[in-house]
Amino acid sequence: MAILLIAEYDTQTLSDQAAKALSAASKIGADVDVLVAGNGARAAADAAAKLAGVRKVLLAEAAELEYRLAEPLAATIVSLAGGYDTAIAPATTFGKT
Repeated sequence: MAILLIAEYDTQTLSDQAAKALSAASKIGADVDVLVAGNGARAAADAAAKLAGVRKVLLAEAAELEYRLAEPLAATIVSLAGGYDTAIAPATTFGKT
C-alpha cells in the first residue's frame, strides 16, 4: 500500500508531528512517501529524507505554496494522489487550515 504523508514544517524545520504521523502511516503500509510543499523548503525535505521508514521525499516548491494555503496545497496533493492508496496529514493546526 502506497501512502502519501503531507509533512508539516516551520519554515526550515520539520515538525515533530511529521515523525509521529510517519509512525502511524508505517503501521498502515510500508511504502510511505513524504510530501514537503512550500517555498524554500529544501532543509525540511532533507530532514524528512533522514527519517526511518521514508521511501522517498517529494519536494514541491512554488511561490503559491509558501504559506501552505488550502487551495494550492490541495491542487498539489490531487496532482500526486493517483499514485497512492491513501494520504495522511498530521492532526495539528496545519492539517486544519
